Amino acid sequence: FTGLCDKNGKEIYEGDIVRAIDSNTHEYDDEIDDVVSFIGSCFSLSESWETLDYFGSNNLEIIGNIHENQELLK
Repeated sequence: FTGLCDKNGKEIYEGDIVRAIDSNTHEYDDEIDDVVSFIGSCFSLSESWETLDYFGSNNLEIIGNIHENQELLK
């Protein structure tokens, strides 16, 4: 458990696939669907290396996880 919850109050775990919401437009950023990973000493999005705190958990929504939704990673 990362210690954070997404915009719907769901706990965010390593391996979850999250979609980022642009904090300016409040719309989904289709280019940021990424896997939560433990990198260095913090939880980050594996492709962008941005920490979850960078986005703010209210700007993230869990859309699946790497174990049940592999198709979301393509």
